[in-house]
Amino acid sequence: MANVSLGSADRGRRAWSLVGFAAYLVACLTFAPMPSSSNLFAQEAAKQAPAPAPAANPAPAQAEAAAPSPTADSQSGSAPKKSLLRWAIEASGPIGFFLLCLSIYFTALVIKLFMELRVSEAVPAGLVEKLELAIKDRKFQEAYDVCRDNDSFLARLVRSGVANLPNGRTEAKEAMNATQDEIVTSMESRISYLAIIGTLGPMIGLVGTIAGMIASFQEIATAAGAQPKPEKVAEGISTALFITLEGVSLSVPAIFFFAMFRNRIALMAMESAKVADRTIIALLAAAKQPKQPSAT
Repeated sequence: MANVSLGSADRGRRAWSLVGFAAYLVACLTFAPMPSSSNLFAQEAAKQAPAPAPAANPAPAQAEAAAPSPTADSQSGSAPKKSLLRWAIEASGPIGFFLLCLSIYFTALVIKLFMELRVSEAVPAGLVEKLELAIKDRKFQEAYDVCRDNDSFLARLVRSGVANLPNGRTEAKEAMNATQDEIVTSMESRISYLAIIGTLGPMIGLVGTIAGMIASFQEIATAAGAQPKPEKVAEGISTALFITLEGVSLSVPAIFFFAMFRNRIALMAMESAKVADRTIIALLAAAKQPKQPSAT
C-alpha cells in the first residue's frame, strides 16, 4: 500500500512540474517584447538604400517638405506593437485570469488521469503472474495476501471475491460486482470535474462577451454627441471576443477528455472483471483437486 501511495505522489509531482513548465513558457511568450515587422523592414531598407546626392541650391519649400517630421518619427518609433498573446491577456482582464487558472487545473487533471486510468494500472501483469503461480501451487493464503498488499482494480475485485468465496461462487460474484460498481463510481466522480469545466467554459465566455459589449456601448452612449474613441470601442469588442474564444477553447477539450476517460474506465472495469472471474474459477478448480502426495 505504501508503494502505491508513493507512486501516486510521484505521478502527481510530475504532472504539476509539467504544468509549471508550461506556465513558464506562456509567461515568457507573454512578456517578451515583439518588435514590429514594418519597423524592421524600414530599418533594412534604410541601411541598403544609397545616400542621395546633395542638391546645389535646394529651394526652401522643397527642403522643408523633404525634411522628416520629428513628430511622426517619434510616434512611429515610440509605439512598438504588442504580441498577440500579451494583447489577449490584457484584453481578457480578471475573467481571463480566472480562465487561465482553470485551464492550469484542467491540464494537471488530464495529465494525472492519463497516468492513472490505464489498463496496465488496473490489471498489473506482475499481479496476474503472482496469482497464477500461487493458485498453481495451491497457496491460497498467499494469493489473498498478494491482493491485500495491492490497491489496483483487479486486486480489490479478487480480494472481495476470495473473502466471500466460503459462501459460494454466487456470493463471491455478487461481492465482486458490488466492489466493481463502487470503484467505477469513484473513478467517474474524479472525471466529472472535466464535465463541469466543459459546461462552465461557454458560460464564462458568455459573461465576458456581455461585459465587453457593455463597455463598448457605454463608450458610445457617453460620448455626449462627440465622436466616441475608436480605441475604447475596440477594447470592449476585443475583450468580448477573446473571453468567448478562451471559454470555448477550454470547453471543447474538456468534453473530449471526459468522453475519452469514461470509455477508458469502462474498458478497465471490463478487463478487471474478466481477469478476476477467471482467477476465482481457477481458485475453485484448484481447491477441488486432491492434494498431490509429496515425494519422499
